[in-house]
Amino acid sequence: MKKSFFLALILAFICFSFCTKPNKPSCPFCNDEILAYQSFYQDELVLGLYTHKPATEGHCLIIPRRHVERFENLTEDEITQIAMLVKKTQNAISKAFNKDKYLLLQKNGKEVGQSVPHVHFHIIPAEQGKSANLFWAQFAISDLFSPINSDQMEENILKIQANL
Repeated sequence: MKKSFFLALILAFICFSFCTKPNKPSCPFCNDEILAYQSFYQDELVLGLYTHKPATEGHCLIIPRRHVERFENLTEDEITQIAMLVKKTQNAISKAFNKDKYLLLQKNGKEVGQSVPHVHFHIIPAEQGKSANLFWAQFAISDLFSPINSDQMEENILKIQANL
């Protein structure tokens, strides 16, 4: 009886170990897999990501490495690094995608549309010749878009990195 109990206990442990998923961070911007897939720039304080559902070609996100939900909770060093990376990234987008008009957007709170509770700045290039109304509509529904595939992600990341 003791033998079968211990055997059942061992089997249950093995099944539990292999059948359960490891805990992943609930914040996508704290998830190492997502960061590895979307990242085009990293330093000790900030990251540059190519968004998986771009509103327009070149749509990037700049985030602090540290999990911070609101802008006012960033450190002065984080704010400085974010600003420098926004500038570098926009210059790279302009060269890589031939787009020099853009929207820089950062939201604080669900009530204003913040969907990920981690500070992030959108850099959204405007399409040449499209109206402002169409641009805003395209951004508003971009969460409904299908994610770009891994080849598109890699191609866009390489274009930005080549121009940083």
